[in-house]
Amino acid sequence: MQVDVKLSPGGDFYAAEVDGKQVGLLELVRRDGVIVYPHTEVQPEYEGNGVGAALVRVALDAVRAEGAKVVPLCWFVRGWIARHPDYADLVADV
Repeated sequence: MQVDVKLSPGGDFYAAEVDGKQVGLLELVRRDGVIVYPHTEVQPEYEGNGVGAALVRVALDAVRAEGAKVVPLCWFVRGWIARHPDYADLVADV
């Protein structure tokens, strides 16, 4: 399954699409010099197919390219980072 992830025009969430259909999103809020990820959502029929992982990887790669830090309030983002320690340096000390 090909998952395409793009930042929304307003820059407030990443959207995941499969075959042109939006199937997931990762909300983000810029606050006090960090990027906060409060919520990730994947449509039930697409869960377990890598949609959430694609959202998080694209978002965190963008954070790294920007030189920013993140606050992973969302349990899914926190867990993904825990399973991919090469992204742990992006987590802000709060």
